[in-house]
This record gives sequence, structure tokens and C-alpha cells, in this order.
Amino acid sequence: MRARRMMRRCSLILALAALLPASALAQGGGRCGELSPTEMEEARALFIAGSAAVEAGRWSDAVASYERAYQLSCAPSALYNLAMAYRALGRHRDARDAFDRLMALHPDLNADLRVNAQQFRREEASRVAVLELVGIDPDARTEISFDGRAVPDEGQRPVVVETDAGSHSLVARLPEHQPFVWEGALSDGQRETVQAVFRPIPTGDDTVAVVLLVVGAVALVGGGVALAVLLQEDAQLQPLSPFVVEL
Repeated sequence: MRARRMMRRCSLILALAALLPASALAQGGGRCGELSPTEMEEARALFIAGSAAVEAGRWSDAVASYERAYQLSCAPSALYNLAMAYRALGRHRDARDAFDRLMALHPDLNADLRVNAQQFRREEASRVAVLELVGIDPDARTEISFDGRAVPDEGQRPVVVETDAGSHSLVARLPEHQPFVWEGALSDGQRETVQAVFRPIPTGDDTVAVVLLVVGAVALVGGGVALAVLLQEDAQLQPLSPFVVEL
């Protein structure tokens, strides 16, 4: 039921976006320039394919179509619809960023679309999950990856990683230390703080020292057992010893 309501709502909004003048697909927002007839037809076909994918609930296909349509045309309607498709997929960070691009690159956007975009942008921003990693030395050469992708370290502390809801993993590596690994689930809008702890990798000397300590402890215990046996045997030979057995 919720998915159907979302689809109807998006369809109405996309219909509004489609009311932008056709020239929007012929000229971009100042960075695409004029399209050739072939490019314009391709952009139109992609836009139509994206709208058909929305009607069918195929949001990933809609993302691909609208993204390519915008790359060709820089049409604000394509970027708006791309943001809405991200929103439907729960890709809140991408949706927020797409709305930001829309309002920054297209200041002459239709007034109704701008109002909607601003509202949706606020909603999407509030749903972005955030992981804060503390305990990272700003002067150390720490490599951080999140869900298998490198996290650029721009010197900000704590290290902030934005993502969407779901299960995630983070790995931080520091030379001569064991990797720090975090795994967990984040919900929409959750902000989680994680303390990174790095343990030095044992060196060869440390290993030898540990082995010697273990061997010494074993020898000490073994010596104690042998001494106890000797004392017990000696006690059995002493007069009035409780260990004396009458023959």
C-alpha cells in the first residue's frame, strides 16, 4: 500500500516536471550547450523511458535513464526526476545531493518544482545515516574503507561517513597495527559514533619473550610437581608418617 501511494505521488510530481518547456531538453543549464538533433532525440527517448520505468515501479531503470538524459541535456526536469527516483529507492544521500545540484545549477527552475525540491531535500537530508569514527590520529597514515570503498581522509576529525540504512562494515588500517573492524546496521537518520582501537602487531622479539615466559612457567610448574612427589615419597619412609602403610 505504501509503495503504491509513493508511486502515485511520484507519478504526479513527474507529470509536473514534464510540463517544463520542451526547450529544456534542447538547452542545458549553461554547461551542456545546444544539442545536435541526434542527441536531442536520444535525450527525449531516455526521458520517456525513465517515466515508463517509474510507472512500472522499476526505479533502478528510471535512475539509469534519467541520469543519462541529464548528462546529455542538462534539463532540470531530468535531474528532478532522477532525484525522485533516488528517493523512491531509499538512496537518501544521492537524492539529497541531486536536489542540491538541481537548485544550484538551475536558479530559474519552475517555482512549484523548487518548492517541492526544497521540501524533499530537507526530508532526504534528515534520513541520511551517519557514522562518526573517533580515535583517528590526524597525523597518522590511516587508511579507511567503508563497504569496501576507500574513504577520502580530508583531515576532518572525527571522520564522518554518510550512508543509507542497512548493514555496513568499516575497516581502518594503521601501519604496524592490527586492522580495526566495525560491522553493524544503521537505520534512516541514525547517527552512530564508533571508537577506533588499534592494537600493535606483535614483533618477533615479543613472540620470543612470550614463548620464554610460557616455557619458564611450564618448567616452574613441572619442577613444583617433581618436588612434591619427592617430598611425598620421603614422607612415606618417615616414622609416624600419615603415609605409612602397615605391612
